[in-house]
Amino acid sequence: MVLYVGASLYHVLCFSVHKLLHHRKEEAVLVVGDNIFSKSGMDELKKDIESAGIFSRVVILKFIEGAYTNPYKIKPTSKEEQIQNFIKHNEIWVENWLSKQKLDLSQVTEFNSAIDHRHLGLYLLSKKIPYQYFEDGNGLLSREEVQLEFHKKAQYASYAVAQYLHALGRNEVVTKKYANVEAQVKGFHDEKMEDFHVIRLFQSMDAGDQETLIGMFHAEKLSLPEGKPPVLYLTRYVKYLQKTTMKYHQFLSAMILDLFAQGYPLVIKPHPRDFSGRYAQMFPDAVVLPKQFPSELLPFIYEGRYAKIITTGSTAIDALVDYSDQQLKLDVKFEEKFDAIYSYIAAVQFVKQMFPEIGAEQIGIRGCCRELLDPLCQQFLGFEISKSAETKKECKVILADEISEEEMPAEADCICYLNTKQDYQFADHRPEIFEKLHYINLSVRKREETSDGEEIETALFVETKNEEIAGRVESLYFKYTFHRAGMVMFAGNDTKERQEYMKIFSEILWLKCCGERGEENVEFPQIPRLRRRISKEDVMAMRQLLSVVKKRRKKNEGYGVCTDEIE
Repeated sequence: MVLYVGASLYHVLCFSVHKLLHHRKEEAVLVVGDNIFSKSGMDELKKDIESAGIFSRVVILKFIEGAYTNPYKIKPTSKEEQIQNFIKHNEIWVENWLSKQKLDLSQVTEFNSAIDHRHLGLYLLSKKIPYQYFEDGNGLLSREEVQLEFHKKAQYASYAVAQYLHALGRNEVVTKKYANVEAQVKGFHDEKMEDFHVIRLFQSMDAGDQETLIGMFHAEKLSLPEGKPPVLYLTRYVKYLQKTTMKYHQFLSAMILDLFAQGYPLVIKPHPRDFSGRYAQMFPDAVVLPKQFPSELLPFIYEGRYAKIITTGSTAIDALVDYSDQQLKLDVKFEEKFDAIYSYIAAVQFVKQMFPEIGAEQIGIRGCCRELLDPLCQQFLGFEISKSAETKKECKVILADEISEEEMPAEADCICYLNTKQDYQFADHRPEIFEKLHYINLSVRKREETSDGEEIETALFVETKNEEIAGRVESLYFKYTFHRAGMVMFAGNDTKERQEYMKIFSEILWLKCCGERGEENVEFPQIPRLRRRISKEDVMAMRQLLSVVKKRRKKNEGYGVCTDEIE
């Protein structure tokens, strides 16, 4: 008897293909975790798998029961003994479960597991029972840090156990590792790794087996109108995102599609645990596919090619490279910096407007999030900035974010400071820089009251000695509309008085940040409320306030500001 242990639709697909190719005539038991769908959904999945007749038996393992009955809770401060007790209790729980299910592991001739850090998979590992490991998703065998970080956030016990026993296929009891070789990190090698590209293996199967599997997952043919090729959006379950709220989930999806899918027909493939019904409401123009089949079956239900495939975390994108012209993997770092999205869009638009003929080798970057910047450059400039951009000595323009001026050795026609942390640290070693800066206001407003976005006022700061560039910066204006997200961003087009006023105000905020970094006592002089319309008298008043703040700083009396909201 052959045993398969998994917890996702991808695992079920891989196991089914493996069973048909390697153990067609042997008995096989599939144990699958109940965390894929709701209870009713799992019941339906079980019936569908059983009806296909690939496995002699299908057993659903209730993950929650195993997790919540374990009395040994593991935290970052837990000692080794606590982890060992957790593992021992899991062994007792699994043995009781096996007895109830009348599953006799002594009858198993081959063990296969894609989830060796929880329940039955963990049992095989802790009992040192040799097994073949299937990577959890395309390319994840070489990205163990991605999995570990996910488990650390989602369920710390899984993370601690995985580290303690070298789970995720890393333990010596693993006899073979099935993985999509092409999807691994470049240069990765594992002598136990065997290529398992499930799409190509599926293609090699006879038509009858293909039809059986497609029918098992209810993956129906997709027909789209002729014309422009579509964009495919592979979603991520909200609980796997950096901010686990539906409001953020909806806004993130809307912004991504506004940025990278405008003007294209849209196809959405929801994650199996995602709330697929919401997408039809949010994006009524999109074709929303059922979530009941793994994305790796998409090439077999749609004969066309995608213009782009976009995802915030689906590993299926690495298996679908051959079916699209462009792939956008917007992973964890993209999300971590997502609050700064408007500043990054504005910075790229600034480059496009100011230097329409610029090339990839003419742009330098310092302290920018490349996971955010690269896809935006590809979208709006038509190229990604070169890999050497962070060390370039000479360039036409430098985009700088989380960096101090002390770390800015380079020659450029102009430098654009994003200042997304609002700490003004770029000025720490050049206080006089504010006299040379050009201020570009960024104003983000709601187009619709129902938008999940927030209205924002921020800015870019541009330094240049080139008078022609300075003149164009002063008159710069652009607008970007986020139709799906219900937001609009305006940049530039300020009066000279307002630009001067905001530069002075920014210098005061920098002084405040300096005091906080130096842990000095802070005293807040009152300043006038920020107004949309700024007069020469307002500028003069702000200069006087700056003078007061500088004198206090010089006397080390503490300094700071107190502002009200913009009127």
